Amino acid sequence: MQMHEQHYQQDLGDGYTLRWANASDRDSLLDLYGYVFRDETSGAHNTYTMAYADDLLSGRHPMSSPDDFAVVADADNRIVATTVLMRMPLEYAGVAVPSGRPELVASHPDVRNRGYIRKIFQLIHAKSTARGDLMQGITGIPYYYRQFGYEYALALGGARMVPVQSIPKLGADQSEPFVVRRAQHSDIMQLLILYERERSRLHNQLPMLVTSRIDASYLRYTMSDAVTGNEPWLPYVIARPNGEVVGSLWSNRVRGVSSIGVFSLSTEPHIQLAEIYPSICRQLVQIADTIPIWDNKTGRPEQIQFGLGVDHPIYRIIEQGMHKNNRPYAWYIRVADVAQLIQHIVAPLERRLSQSAMAGYNGELTFDFYRSGLQLTFTKGKINATTLPANDGSRKSTAGYPPHVFLQQLFGLHSIHELKASYPDVYSSAESEVLLDILFPKQSSWLAPLD
Repeated sequence: MQMHEQHYQQDLGDGYTLRWANASDRDSLLDLYGYVFRDETSGAHNTYTMAYADDLLSGRHPMSSPDDFAVVADADNRIVATTVLMRMPLEYAGVAVPSGRPELVASHPDVRNRGYIRKIFQLIHAKSTARGDLMQGITGIPYYYRQFGYEYALALGGARMVPVQSIPKLGADQSEPFVVRRAQHSDIMQLLILYERERSRLHNQLPMLVTSRIDASYLRYTMSDAVTGNEPWLPYVIARPNGEVVGSLWSNRVRGVSSIGVFSLSTEPHIQLAEIYPSICRQLVQIADTIPIWDNKTGRPEQIQFGLGVDHPIYRIIEQGMHKNNRPYAWYIRVADVAQLIQHIVAPLERRLSQSAMAGYNGELTFDFYRSGLQLTFTKGKINATTLPANDGSRKSTAGYPPHVFLQQLFGLHSIHELKASYPDVYSSAESEVLLDILFPKQSSWLAPLD
């Protein structure tokens, strides 16, 4: 039986079994999540994480199904380790790329350091490959997921923090020029248009390279009152008092710190961000008081966190007043077959080449990844990607990267010049460097987690 098949089981010894979850595992899974993510002070189970996991198990969530949980169970069928494989709809330069997202990684302290999470990831990767995913992405703790073939390759986060006391106050004889309210089903079409505008904005004269794809079914899910966990975010609309919708933003469903977040912000073209900024800040502070909090340690909001990625037009406005910068972290990305992914996204690569000084190029780019290799063959500007075995010394490569480091360039996080400056074992010939700059320029991405 193949690892991705639902009835697959593997004996791990000592009474432990690797398998896919079934309906009877629900209570044990939720108990594990509640305990692993418990409050460190009181020891109380984390009910919000339990509710989020329950949503993922319920079949209601558009990015997950009950069959997507990989588990390790003991002899009494108690779940001691688990991860869920979510779907991750995204686009690379406008090309839809089927992708998976392992999340909610949990292991009971009594069974740690036995390699169970490694086994679970083998199961997750097998299912992801079987359903046609070309890559996986995960957010998580430093270094850990490098063990499973992941590389930091896409920016995650990046924010400007605005203290509440710095927000301009409304005059006694003034009324709010804009209203922030919960989005409704009747707003969905406009929300989708606003989101498409948001993810197509330019940074350093280039469009976003990798972005999340959102559809109406996902927006309906975010608006549902049946969602009982801390995820996903809530969509709001920004409107004039007469009801005209002029923008949208995403904010918290549950607050875990003394702040409230903005995770997307987009307006209609005729609306100035400077015009709406004071209004949305004042109303977000009021909204924060109505949002559930993680625990009793979370106080009134002290700041608004505009977590809009590496760059956003509203940052220019925020930076004129009191604020604090939060530097981006990064998504871990895994690509099992780089040649297959490049062939899938070859259209925008060929378009970049055709618009450059190397249009119509004939030749080869040969990459040495030390444990494997890649060859790009160019025929009158058309590209064919092929996987190569590890170099035994007989092959001359035109560029080289340590394992997985090329992903940082493929996904626009760093240029070839930056990688050469940071890694002594990254190299490229003069001609290949020109091609690499054309095909894989440094370019911003905005990959919104679809929790």
